Amino acid sequence: MISRGASGLLCQYWRPPRIGTDQFDGGVLPHSGKTTQRMYKEIRQLGNELTKLAPLLAGSKVVADACILHSQPSEWSADQPHRPNPRFQPRDVLNYFYLALHNRNILVDFARPSEDLSSYKLVIVPGLQLLSGAEVDALKLYVHNGGILIATCHTGLVDEYHIAPTTGVPYDMIDLFGMEVAEWDAIPPTDDNQLAVRTTIPTTASHPARLWCDLIETHSAQVLGTYGRDFYAGTAAITMNDFGAGKAIYVGTVSHQFFYNDLIAWARTLAEIAPHFRVPDTVELCIRHKDGQRLLFLLNHANLAVRLQFFHPVHDHLTDAKLSGAYDLPAQGVLVLTELAQ
Repeated sequence: MISRGASGLLCQYWRPPRIGTDQFDGGVLPHSGKTTQRMYKEIRQLGNELTKLAPLLAGSKVVADACILHSQPSEWSADQPHRPNPRFQPRDVLNYFYLALHNRNILVDFARPSEDLSSYKLVIVPGLQLLSGAEVDALKLYVHNGGILIATCHTGLVDEYHIAPTTGVPYDMIDLFGMEVAEWDAIPPTDDNQLAVRTTIPTTASHPARLWCDLIETHSAQVLGTYGRDFYAGTAAITMNDFGAGKAIYVGTVSHQFFYNDLIAWARTLAEIAPHFRVPDTVELCIRHKDGQRLLFLLNHANLAVRLQFFHPVHDHLTDAKLSGAYDLPAQGVLVLTELAQ
């Protein structure tokens, strides 16, 4: 939490109640009040570390390159009993994208579609069924000014009054995406279609098309992937359209996590989101910024030590040590670094 912008941590409880519904919820101290337990020792260590880091953390901020849009009205819309496909859950698609971004150490903000998106290099619209005219205008402005936008099936089915548009789907964004959804196929969870992804998006596995398949009619959009089976085999499943100075990508189906990993790896390059620091897959990297300096948090989530390579000297603020060259980060280990002048 500290690495991602928090300025402190609140632990509940100091000592849990001995009776009642919360009596087994745990706390900093056990019911006995002994200070020899693991929890107390680890939180005491954390407190000592935060004391060291406090001057560095004060006034620092986290700057995200990517943003996932979320809308409470759209979530309400998607929960209506007459929704197009009860098995399709936009929150699942959101989680797929978030995990793909998180695993590549791309910091993510969450925002409403109507907010200013100009600071982000990549914006994700994970199946927002309800979008207002003002929200659509904000998305168009973002892409027109050079942003990279990825939207998925189930986007823009109704306007802010929950009325289906007569101008086509996605609502008021056919020019943005350069395509139109003519109809969709709701697929049972026991059945899959198949995605044939063009070489534009490098893939690491064969990807299914699940639960929902948009049947897309392209206008100006480039086809990046097609369906492999059924009566719409060979038709567009993934498209990309130039709009102003940016690009709008549309994914007309749901797949598995490996697909979103591949998609984000490709979109990262397209959006020019450069890796801040190369680390092994098990190491989480977060960055806080202050006065033009970067404070790097490296957290090893593995149960084994991992080898890091520092090509330039860094200072670890937890141990007050200077590190350079090869360094073995212990299992569950943490480094808090600033880069030193060469």
